[in-house]
Amino acid sequence: MSQTELSGGIVAPLAGTMVAITDVPDPMFASKAMGDGFAVAPNADDVVAPCSGTVIMVAKTAHAFGIRTDDGLEVLVHMGIDTVELEGAPFSMHVDVDDRVEAGQPLGRMDLAAVEAAGKSTMTMVIFLNLAQKKGSVEAATGPIGLGERAATLDIPEQDAPAPAAAAPSEASAQGAASPATAKTAVATGHASGATGFDALA
Repeated sequence: MSQTELSGGIVAPLAGTMVAITDVPDPMFASKAMGDGFAVAPNADDVVAPCSGTVIMVAKTAHAFGIRTDDGLEVLVHMGIDTVELEGAPFSMHVDVDDRVEAGQPLGRMDLAAVEAAGKSTMTMVIFLNLAQKKGSVEAATGPIGLGERAATLDIPEQDAPAPAAAAPSEASAQGAASPATAKTAVATGHASGATGFDALA
């Protein structure tokens, strides 16, 4: 095993306080069913890319987006818990599928006050969907963290080949056809078609 330094590293997508993924108040994230990662309890609205790579998913409700790094790592950023129910109102994202982004690049905003006023948690999860497949591990920072500051270090075997390309998000899932529970299960297990966890959140 050797420490993998992705281009630009893994940085905090929002400023706030680092939270262990196992302490997230949502059992699907906390159980790592979707993959290992970390969370941020944000204290400011600005959102940046957590890593460099290509955007492969942006939810129509803008509460989640996915990036594939040049090494084939699939990184999901899910802003808030059950915020898909807010139909995009608190989110303003300025990024599209196939855009190239760099770690720390501004991507948009999450209106924390609006999310909280709607009774939702603003806790933001960064999940490495295929890290287990690559036999990797993650060590996350603790305590307060600034926007775009180094948040995690990954350890991935150098011999691992990049993951296969993800299928495009389906229109049915993009329109929220699946229930939240069904969507989370799809993220955790993937699809027989070869689609990745991003498809369930698109």
